[in-house]
Amino acid sequence: MKEKDLKENELIEKEEEKEEIVEETEKEKIENKVNAQIQKKQEKENRPSRIAQYLKEEHKWFNYVLLFISVFVLMLGILILVGTLVVKENIWFIGEHPTLYGIIIVVISALGTLYSLYPFYRPCFPEFKKITWLKGKKFIADIVRVFLFIIIFTLLFLLYDSFISQVLGYIFN
Repeated sequence: MKEKDLKENELIEKEEEKEEIVEETEKEKIENKVNAQIQKKQEKENRPSRIAQYLKEEHKWFNYVLLFISVFVLMLGILILVGTLVVKENIWFIGEHPTLYGIIIVVISALGTLYSLYPFYRPCFPEFKKITWLKGKKFIADIVRVFLFIIIFTLLFLLYDSFISQVLGYIFN
């Protein structure tokens, strides 16, 4: 009986060891899959845009030209929207709908401006991820302090202005 029990115990232990080995290999497979997915995701995130890479590496001067043109066209669009720059009504689409055309120009040129400035600010983005915000109560307390500071200095300058105005009024009258 004891020998049978010992053999059964040995068999049970061997089966448990096999199950543990199978579980470990399954865990390793799952970990390997997860690691592969994480690596693929990191590769996708680190892969730069072809257009951005082209502008950044091959034609750096193109960013300056694009920025200049974008800002110039942005100013023209704003002048059209404000009404300072008037377009003849007989010009197709532009003359018929100057406000819509001005909005389209402003949006496109703003995107061009942002796109031309992106390579200059790209190194800053990892630093932005390190920024932490204050918690609720501390944030509100700081906001209140700032507004109180602004109000106090506004009143102080208002008093200085009224005092100097009265002194100058007595001097020159």
